[in-house]
Amino acid sequence: MAIDIQDKKRFLTWLITHEFFTRREVSWILNYLVLHETILKQVHFVESAQSTPRGISIKSSSVSDQSITLFLGERQYQDSDQIFHEIRFNWQKPLYLECIFPESWNNELYLAVLEDNPYHKWNDSMDPTVVERVDRFFHQMEIENELQGLYQKIDESLEKADQLQFNYLTKKVKELLRQKEEAT
Repeated sequence: MAIDIQDKKRFLTWLITHEFFTRREVSWILNYLVLHETILKQVHFVESAQSTPRGISIKSSSVSDQSITLFLGERQYQDSDQIFHEIRFNWQKPLYLECIFPESWNNELYLAVLEDNPYHKWNDSMDPTVVERVDRFFHQMEIENELQGLYQKIDESLEKADQLQFNYLTKKVKELLRQKEEAT
């Protein structure tokens, strides 16, 4: 999915005017991107820029003293002149830009331009305890949905006076309730 160039410009303009960087050259580089649509078309806003073949990580001064880093393969560069020339001379290549600033996940302009990083999947780096909690939650929701369906079938069997079906369904409910209790 291609992100609209105007959305990219709006976000970068907001970032320049609302965040501070330890080096003023960062704002100059961001302004350069805003003013050059041809280059901006090649810019992809992602997380984990260090895992891309050509990525830049920009951090506001409230997050880090190291405000800009260029990643080219396994190499890292902090020299703003070198970073600017990399952007200018290789404008036709995709550039993956990571913007780190406080409350980024609450910023609609940022979220509008954020893309999945094709070189680093977010769910591959999730904390195992979080994965376990999410799995447990979905398992409990599955049991809960199944219980609701069984309760509805039990009501139907009572309305039909089907003792055999009622006994079978209550046995299944007891088993699911036992599983639910073990899961917590």
